[in-house]
Amino acid sequence: MIKNIRWLLSICLLAITGVILLQYYWITNYYSASRINFERETNLAFEDAIKKDFQLRCDTIEQIITEQLLDTSSFIISSKYLPNVDEISHRITNAKDKNDFTSFSHPELAAYLKQDDTAYKRKIAQRFARNLRTEDLENHVIYYRIQSLGDFALEKVTQYGFDTSRFRPLLQQYLAERKIFTNFHFYLSHADSLFNYSNFPDTLIKKGEIVTKAQPTYKWWKQEEQYIRAVFDSPIRHVLSKMIWILAGSLLLVFLVSFCIWLLLKALIHEKKLAVIKTDFINNITHELKTPVTTISAALEALNNSELNKEKYFRYIGHAKNETKRLAGLIDNILNISLFGKKSIPVHLEEIEIETTIKEITETHKISTDKKVHYQFTNNTGINLLMADKQLFQQALTNVIDNAIKYSGEDVHIDIICQSDNRHFRIICEDKGEGIASSSLPYVFDKFYREPKPNHAVKGHGLGLSYVRNIMEAHHGKIEISSTKGKGTIVTLIWPY
Repeated sequence: MIKNIRWLLSICLLAITGVILLQYYWITNYYSASRINFERETNLAFEDAIKKDFQLRCDTIEQIITEQLLDTSSFIISSKYLPNVDEISHRITNAKDKNDFTSFSHPELAAYLKQDDTAYKRKIAQRFARNLRTEDLENHVIYYRIQSLGDFALEKVTQYGFDTSRFRPLLQQYLAERKIFTNFHFYLSHADSLFNYSNFPDTLIKKGEIVTKAQPTYKWWKQEEQYIRAVFDSPIRHVLSKMIWILAGSLLLVFLVSFCIWLLLKALIHEKKLAVIKTDFINNITHELKTPVTTISAALEALNNSELNKEKYFRYIGHAKNETKRLAGLIDNILNISLFGKKSIPVHLEEIEIETTIKEITETHKISTDKKVHYQFTNNTGINLLMADKQLFQQALTNVIDNAIKYSGEDVHIDIICQSDNRHFRIICEDKGEGIASSSLPYVFDKFYREPKPNHAVKGHGLGLSYVRNIMEAHHGKIEISSTKGKGTIVTLIWPY
């Protein structure tokens, strides 16, 4: 049996270990995949933010150039018909230098500009600014179509060049759309790889940080800021936040498996312990049942002898009666076991004279034992009547006193003290016997439990206190016990009053 339990325990531990290792492997792989996904998402957000930042800067410069072209103190806008190509050409002239000009035409601007048509003039300025954007700004160059306009555009490109303080909130917005809220900082350099970002120097980042691909800033006027990367703190918090339900589910699964295996082993060990106790009980009770049966048989056989004198006849009859009474007691104890399996013991309440009943029980024990028993009874409560089942009341107190006698020496001293309050009546039984070890106290109310003793020095079945507890619970009362090894035991029966 022990070998089987060891095998089962080993298999259970192996199963739990296997579940934990599988969960660990799965979660580790999921974490790696989530980290790769985090890296991919941050790169996409970074690239989108770079494009959006460039677009916004082009929008700003385009709008500024449009307003500058409409400033008559700086530029003059006019139209001219070209008969050789049969189209309208629009001319942009430096207001301070008539020789500094450029012209263009566009299908959408086929009409001639009238002197007071400010709306059409704005349309011409917007189209020219848009041409500068698509042909120059978006290609990261400045063509000097007009000297003053080229200088102006170059100045604005420099003024509205890439700036990390303006770029940061934009990147945060794109990251937030992907539910990423990890801290980051920027790394600017004069040269970098746009394709292989593994060449980023490891000495410049901390362990676990994620670095995006490099993106050009096109700040030709600042060589040390030609390329930019975003460096993110270790994404472990972000990844774990995504895995919170998976982690919780895995932990719950491991806990449930462990708990079920623990319950299984606990039940198995309990059953094994119960089987050993029951085997012990059967062996013990069988021996005790045989003894009175053997004695009664011997007495009856002796009574068949016609030569017996009167004295021997009555002596054998007395032995037979005593052993019959003992046998009946043993049978009653065995029958009481069936009561433990029921939800409650049937109780028939009646008035009990406390002092009279207790004295009857103590006198019976004085007669039935070979030990010298001294009782001290005290009842200063003024209460002598109690509502209880008389038979159960007697059985409860009998079991307690019987234990006090069995586990004391040849000279037995028992104090029975009655106490009361507004709700309960207490009967305290205190002996000066050998006491109970502190390690055994939690189990004294378990069915069949007996404190381990060499060679079963004291006979019993381990049912007494368990039966008493059932009786007290049936009366909605309770039993309390305290003991000191070598000094004695105090048992308190608490009855509702």
